[in-house]
Amino acid sequence: MTKRLVLLLLSVALLASCAQQSTLRPPPQQKTSSVTLYTVQLYRALRVTAAPGGNTVDWTDASFRVSGNPGTLSLSDRIVGAAITSPCWLRIDVDLPGVGPAAPNDVGDLTIPAPPPVGANAGPWQVLYDDVPPGYGHWSIARATIGGTSNNTATPLVTAVLSAMAHAPVPTATVVDGTVVGCH
Repeated sequence: MTKRLVLLLLSVALLASCAQQSTLRPPPQQKTSSVTLYTVQLYRALRVTAAPGGNTVDWTDASFRVSGNPGTLSLSDRIVGAAITSPCWLRIDVDLPGVGPAAPNDVGDLTIPAPPPVGANAGPWQVLYDDVPPGYGHWSIARATIGGTSNNTATPLVTAVLSAMAHAPVPTATVVDGTVVGCH
């Protein structure tokens, strides 16, 4: 054999062993973290005022009172049952990690407008599922999450945020009929 042929055979053998090694080792995998989210529709009972052409939602603090100690805005994941009837409802979507259903003490995120209106705290706002009393489907947004120094100062902030969500060019909150037809 000539030197050229020997060099050629050695080169081919070396290339073949490199190719074989690369097929034995799997390519490095990138680790990705994906969180499964599910959406819960929450409702807030709204006051209405009679107006020509139908019932009009009362977009004042009367519909969005923050109350309690510590202060919270109450929401529910259902609009059925005699204890929670209302003429109209505001429906908002809250994202929770996992696959559902929600269990007491689960915390979801409510996406609010950015920047938030009238000095409310930036979002997302955390919404706590406490289901108190049991079976009611009760959720709440803490006053500390909303902003303000008291329930009275938090109420106009949450009113402005939820109104902005419902009146946005692409609304992220929807008014739905309750015990009356024609809420708008």
